[in-house]
Amino acid sequence: MSAIRVHDLNYTYPDGTVALENISFEIEKGESVALIGPNGAGKSTLLLHLNGILHSARSRGAVKILGDTVNPKKVHEMSGKIGIVFQNPDDMLFMPLLSDDVAFGPINLGIEKEEVARRVMDSLGRVGLAGYENRVPHHLSSGEKKRAAIATVLSMEPEIIALDEPTANMDPKSRNDLIEILKNLKDEGKTLLIVTHDVNAIPELADRVIVLNKTIVADDTTRDVFADTEMLVAVGLDVPVIMQLFEVLQVFGYPCDVLPLSIGDAVRNLTETIENGKGHIHLHIHEHVHTAIGAVRSKYQHHHKDV
Repeated sequence: MSAIRVHDLNYTYPDGTVALENISFEIEKGESVALIGPNGAGKSTLLLHLNGILHSARSRGAVKILGDTVNPKKVHEMSGKIGIVFQNPDDMLFMPLLSDDVAFGPINLGIEKEEVARRVMDSLGRVGLAGYENRVPHHLSSGEKKRAAIATVLSMEPEIIALDEPTANMDPKSRNDLIEILKNLKDEGKTLLIVTHDVNAIPELADRVIVLNKTIVADDTTRDVFADTEMLVAVGLDVPVIMQLFEVLQVFGYPCDVLPLSIGDAVRNLTETIENGKGHIHLHIHEHVHTAIGAVRSKYQHHHKDV
C-alpha cells in the first residue's frame, strides 16, 4: 500500500485557470520526495488536495492517502495520516502560547490530557524548541516559527508530512537547523513530500524528485532529474550550485564523470581524485576553454544575469 497515490488528478480554479492536468504518481511509505516547479506550476494546489482542503466538481481523479480515498467531508480525519506544514508559519500559529498551538490538534482529536502533554513536550523537543512551551508564538524568530509549525504537525503523529517551501526566507543557521530536523524525520522513516525551490537542499533530503509544471514533467531519482539540465532550464529551474561548479571544473580538465550533488559528494569526489592522483589535481587552459565556459554559464543565464 502506497503512502500517497494520485491518479489522473485535474483541477481548474473558478476563474478558469488550469492548475493541474492529468497528475499521476505514487509515493511509497518511508520515501522522501522533493516536488519542484516554477511559480504557478500547481505545487501548492496539489498539496491542498492531499488532505481534502481543495476538492470540488472541477477536480477529477482520485487521491488516496495510506490506501483511503481523500474525502473532503472528513478533512478532520486526515490529520492523523498526513500533516501539511504551510509556507507561512503564521497561518498555523494562532494561540496565546506555543504549547496551546502544539496541543490544539490532539485536543480536537479527543486525545487524553496526559497524552496531549506528552505529545507537546516530545514535538517541541524534536524541533529544538524544548522549554518554549510558554513562549508567545508571534514573539518567536522566523526560524523558530517554522520549527514551531512543524511541531504542531508532529503532535498529530501523522505517518506522512508534506512541507511547502520549508527553507524559504531563512538565514543560513536557521536553514541548516531545519534541514537537520527534516533529515532526522527522514531517518525515522517518516514519509516526506517537500515542495521547494531550494535545489541545494534537495540532495540532502530527497532520493527522488518530481518536476511539476501543471502536469508532471519528470519523476526520477534526484541525480537523474538534476542531470537533465536542459529540461530543468526549459521549465525555469536550476541545478545545485555544486553541480554547476564541477561542470566548470570539467572544462578545465578536472576528471569527473559524475557531477557531485552536494558538499558531501564534492568532498568525497575531491578526496578520491587527489588520492588517485597521488596528492595532485591538474587543471589546464586550452583554446576551447573560454568557449566551453561560456556555454556552461549561458545555460544558467536565466537565473544569473550578472554572470
